[in-house]
Amino acid sequence: MLFNALSASPALDLQAYADVDHFRESERYVQASSIPLTAAPPSILRASLSLPSATLSLVRTFPRIINGYELSDRLVFVVPMDRVASARLNGQAVRHSIIVLKGSANCTVFEPEPRLVAILSIPSDHLALKWAELSAGYLLLGLPGDSLAFIQTLIQSTLRFAAHQSKPIDVHQLLAIQGTLFSALDEEFHRGAFEGGKANIAERYKRIIDHIDDAIMSTPASNKTCDELANELGISVRTLHTAAQSICGAGIHQYRRLRQLWLVRQHLRMGYPGLTVKATALAHGFWHMGEFSRMYRAAFGEVPSRTLIEAQGKPASIPCK
Repeated sequence: MLFNALSASPALDLQAYADVDHFRESERYVQASSIPLTAAPPSILRASLSLPSATLSLVRTFPRIINGYELSDRLVFVVPMDRVASARLNGQAVRHSIIVLKGSANCTVFEPEPRLVAILSIPSDHLALKWAELSAGYLLLGLPGDSLAFIQTLIQSTLRFAAHQSKPIDVHQLLAIQGTLFSALDEEFHRGAFEGGKANIAERYKRIIDHIDDAIMSTPASNKTCDELANELGISVRTLHTAAQSICGAGIHQYRRLRQLWLVRQHLRMGYPGLTVKATALAHGFWHMGEFSRMYRAAFGEVPSRTLIEAQGKPASIPCK
């Protein structure tokens, strides 16, 4: 594990997140949101190196569905640092490709396994012409095995170098590190093969999921049937289920329920005075409190009242032994 070789230093920031809720704070600047797929406590780590015109991060993630991104004036490279090949982006298999995100990239990423990824974020005004000319959205850059290994090794050595510094890295060294990273990506641009962002069946499925998400967000208390949703979209119920499975890795009922539960959790985490679990659950279409509590605990590993208590800063009770 690469993180075992890293430690915080004056040059490298290393942060461990206590839970998914704290990790959400780091996603807000790109308008993304991760919904956990398991109730097990995640082990989330992030190492970050600030460069003169970019930021290089290494992130250990958790099983999740990610919705986003809005990158405004940035280009982001997401480099796989592991051998996991199960992730899908808008229904397309990511495998070992580098994900390239630019501007407004409406993505749903399904990650059924924890990932180890490096993220290089570059402002648009510092991009080489070939990257600046890319359209907004997302692309998958597939590289030959030796090319990907070269990029991975370069990132590993860069982060290890930063971890072993006893003082901040000199700006001239940072510029050299940044130049090496930029040059490596520019060179591999010509060796790789792009795919993604095309008007294919996966994109059609993504539009179906977007419609479902919009319906849940606009009328959270509504529990439309699959027949009603399918009629609105002019598709069959079977296509509705296929879209959910393709984009989100779950059946339509399971995905909608998880999305609704996640909205409840986000609401409870606000911790407003006078906020109650029952009122929040009812507002999101959960009418049976016992069933709701069981589903919530199965999804997030705690009862909803604990989420609210912690958000309001009240001490949680400790069972007597």
